[in-house]
This record gives sequence, structure tokens and C-alpha cells, in this order.
Amino acid sequence: MARTRKVRRYRGWLAFGALALVALAVWYFAIRPSNSADTNQTTYTTSAATVGTVSATVSGSGNLAVDDEADVYPDTAGTVSSVSVEEGDKVDEGDTLYKLDPDDAESATTKAYNSYRTAKASVTRASADLTKAKAALTKLQKQSESPTSTVSSSDIKSAKADVTSAKAALSSSKSSRSSAYSDYQDAKDAEDALTVTAPVSGTVWAVNIEEGDTVGTGSSSSSSSSSSASSSSSTSGSTTSSTSSSSAPVVVVPDKPLVATLAINEVDLPSLKVGQRADLEFDALTDLTMTGKVTKIAKSGTVSSGVVTFDVTVTLDVTNKKLKPGMTVAATIVTDVARNAVLVPNAAVKSDSTTGDSYVLILNADGTTTKQVTITTGIAGDTNTQVLTGVKEGDKIVTATSTSSDSSSSSGSSSSGGGGIGMMMGGAPGGGPGGN
Repeated sequence: MARTRKVRRYRGWLAFGALALVALAVWYFAIRPSNSADTNQTTYTTSAATVGTVSATVSGSGNLAVDDEADVYPDTAGTVSSVSVEEGDKVDEGDTLYKLDPDDAESATTKAYNSYRTAKASVTRASADLTKAKAALTKLQKQSESPTSTVSSSDIKSAKADVTSAKAALSSSKSSRSSAYSDYQDAKDAEDALTVTAPVSGTVWAVNIEEGDTVGTGSSSSSSSSSSASSSSSTSGSTTSSTSSSSAPVVVVPDKPLVATLAINEVDLPSLKVGQRADLEFDALTDLTMTGKVTKIAKSGTVSSGVVTFDVTVTLDVTNKKLKPGMTVAATIVTDVARNAVLVPNAAVKSDSTTGDSYVLILNADGTTTKQVTITTGIAGDTNTQVLTGVKEGDKIVTATSTSSDSSSSSGSSSSGGGGIGMMMGGAPGGGPGGN
């Protein structure tokens, strides 16, 4: 009897469990499939083809430098008597830069003239010696014609050798005289050129001399007060001798002295030409941008870590006192420009793996399908590509495609299914252990 009562006591829970299992089975195999639908939806991101301007560019980096500096040396060595300019001064071609002491030039002229006189006297003596040698030879030849002559053939041969030697000496003396005369003329010209002038118009970039210094005609010039000149230049204005590698007495640079020397990768070199415009930015002056033009392209490259680069010189269009030689510069050189061009985003341009042709996807009017169109491309810029054929302004060009999976269910069926389960499960408490 106790066993029977225990079974009867849990009969409600057993019935509830059985009904729940039946309800779940019906929902899974019948209600769920019929009330849910899985669909794939494709979404296209598009951008209309536009008409505008696109440019191709080449980028490079490097440093600012002084270009086309003129090292001004005198025509003759001498002592500086006066200096007429300071660093930073503006000068025109022909303006006086410095003067040399005339005493030195006059002394050099006198020395050259004395050398010329000596060479000239040597020519006179050599000419007289030749005349004498010729006369001796003629006399011996006449004597040898006499039947009673004692002149031998060796005497004639020796006299001829004397004439030959005298001719050589005269030729050498004349050559020395010409050289001495040329030196004398140069000395006279140098004496007239004691005033050293600017060879070009521009800015005095460096003054490495002062009164009393000795200067030469080339790199041999020296300065007795180089230390003081160096210290004074370090505190000068916007330009100092420390920015120039030249030790010439005076250095003059053009009105636009600064250039950007850039290292350009070899793959970009074919698109570069002299005269192309460049936009310049500077690491030390983030708020300053400048423009310039390509003025020089190196004929040979430099290899570093297996990478070949070529030096490209960009001359700045204007000067700025904030800019200093040695500053780091980044440049963007415009190599080609297309105006009134049909443009599409770079992301839209694809390449056919079979033919290699370029193509884009254009969204059809229905908004749900696309067509693949082969195109001919022109200039490719940073964001847009020029299309020469295949696309017209306004075409909706596909730039991205995305596919999503959506599940939808009938709310009525779901409610009915949920309600059925609830109704089937609703009697359970009444038959549970606590109710009976």
C-alpha cells in the first residue's frame, strides 16, 4: 500500500515531464522549421564617378643645403687692406667686396718686369751667339775650297754643331722671354685688379678675412685672424660662415641660396623631370610649407643596404629666415596632372587575374545587381584613379561588398508555440506533490 501511494503521489510530475518532452519534440520538428527562414543579403557600398583633377606624385626626404655658392678669390696673392661687406649683406654683380694692399702688387709687377728684362737680354745674347756661329761656319767652308786649305771635314762638322746649338739656345731664350712677358702682363693686370668684386648678385654668405690677412689665388689662402673671424661669425645674423663648407675669403650665394637635396628611389626616377613642382615640409617647422622646382637630377645613384637612390635637387621658390642649412625636409613632387578627368576611388579598381585588364563593378539601376566593366586607366593619385574609357560621370561604382545572413520568425507561430507549451505545462502544479 505504501508503494502504491508513493507512485500515485508522483503521478502528476511524471505526466508533466512526458507532456513537456512531447511539446519540445513537436516544436523542434514541426513548428520551428515552418516559422523561420534563413536568407543571405548582399550590400554594396558605392561612390559616384566624378570629374575633377588628379595628380601623380613622388615622395622623398633629405636635407637643406646651400647651392651655387661663389668662392671669391683675388687674381693675385696679397694682403687685405680693407673689407667692404659683412655676412648677410645684399650685393650686386660688380660691387666691391674687399681690396688688397697695392704695395704687394707693385712689388710683384716689378719682380715680373725684371724677370722679363733678363729673359729679353738672354735672347739678345743667344741671337749674337748664333750669328757668330754661322759666320764661323761660313768662313771655314770658304777656306776649305782653297787648294792649299788646311780645314778638315771634322772642323766643318764641329762648326755646324755650334750653329745647331746656338739655334736651340736662341729658341729656348725666346720661349723664356715669352713666358716672362706673360707673367709681367699678368702682374700688371693684377695690379689693376686690387679691388675684388662680386661675380654674381646675391647675399654675402661668409666673410673669412679681415684687414691684414694674407690671401692667395686659390685654396692656399690663409688668415692670420681666422679664430677671431670664426667667433664673430657664429654670432651673426641669419647666415654664418659655419653654414658654408668653403674657406674662401668671401662666399656669395644667389638670392635663393637654399635647396633641398632629396634621396629618391630608383623606381620613381623615370617619372621625374627638371622643372616639376614640389611641395616641401620641414620637421623642425611643422607650421611652414614651401614650394619649389626640380632643378637637378643626379646621373648616378647611391647604394645603401641594397637600396638604390638618386639625389634630386629642388630649389625653393622663395627664401625664409627660419630655414637653415642641414634641416630635414620632406618633399612631394608632382610628376603628372590630369584635369577634367573621370575619377573613381582607387579601392574600386580591380585587376582581372586571367587577362590582367583593369575593371570596376557598376551598380545597376535595380540597386541589387552589378555589372563588371573593363576600363582603361590613366593617372593614379593618392585616393582616385583617372578612367579613360568604360566609365562616365555619375556611374555608381562599387567600392566594397558585404554579405549578411538574417533569420526571421513568425511572431504568431512563436506565440502559439510558446502558449501551447505553457498550457501543457500549466496543469503541472495542480498535480504536483504539493496539490495531491
